[in-house]
Amino acid sequence: MRKNSHKHLISAFVIDDEKGPLETLADDLRKQPEVREVHTFSSYSDAALPLMELQPDVVFLDVEVPGKSGLDFLESIRPRLSFTFHAVFYTGYSHYMLEAIRLSAFDFLLKPYKVEELRKIIERMMHNNGTASRLPGNDLTIGGEMSRKLALQTVKELLLLRINEILMAQYDRGMRTWQLILTDQSVHRLPSGTSAGDLLALTPELVRIDSGCIVNLTYLAAVENNTRRCRLCPPYDTVELTASRRYFCKLKERFEWY
Repeated sequence: MRKNSHKHLISAFVIDDEKGPLETLADDLRKQPEVREVHTFSSYSDAALPLMELQPDVVFLDVEVPGKSGLDFLESIRPRLSFTFHAVFYTGYSHYMLEAIRLSAFDFLLKPYKVEELRKIIERMMHNNGTASRLPGNDLTIGGEMSRKLALQTVKELLLLRINEILMAQYDRGMRTWQLILTDQSVHRLPSGTSAGDLLALTPELVRIDSGCIVNLTYLAAVENNTRRCRLCPPYDTVELTASRRYFCKLKERFEWY
C-alpha cells in the first residue's frame, strides 16, 4: 500500500544532473499548495531505491542524464514497482518533440519553464488523479490498438509514434543495428542494444519475415505462395520484400489470422 496517507497532497521526485534547474524546479514545487514533499536526485541510480521506498506520486525527470535516458530509467524501474506514479519529462527538447510528448503517455516541462506551465501539470494531475500517464503499465503507450502511441529511443532523438506510422524495421548488417522505417519514408537508427525481440514485443502488428526484416501487418497486402514475395499496400507496393523459408509459415498464419 502507498505510504502517502495525505490523499490530496502530492509527493514529488525531481531527477536532474544540472544543479540549477534541479533546485529551481524543487523550490517551485514546494510553493505549490498541493505538494506535500519534494525529493531531489542528480542521477537515476541515486533515485532508484528511494523511489521504491517512498513511492512518490509524480517524478520529474530529465530526458537525458549521463549514463541513462529517462525512458531507459522508466523501463528498468517499472518491473520492480508495486505502485504507480505520474511521469513528467523535464527537458530542453525542441517544440516539435515536446508536442509529441504532450500527445503521448507523458507530461512535460520545457527548460526554462514558466510557473504557469508547472501549475497546469499539477492541476491536471489533481483533476485526473494522474491516471493518464501513470506507471507501471504493460508498456509505454496510451490509447488502444492502432491509435496508441509508442515511445521509442533512437540514436538521435525520442520518437513518439502511433503504430500505424511504422512501416517496417530492417537490420543494417554493416552498422549492426536495426533501423525503423516510417510511413513517411524517414529512417531512424535504433540503439545498438535493440533486438528483433524488443521490436516484436512492441505490438502484435509487427511480424518478422526474415532474419533482417520486420513488417507492419497493416501494410501487408499479399504473401505469394510460390515466390514467398510480400507485397505491401500502395504507395509502398514498389518495395521488394521476400519472406525466408524459416519465417514463411508463421508469417502466413499471422497474415491469415490478421
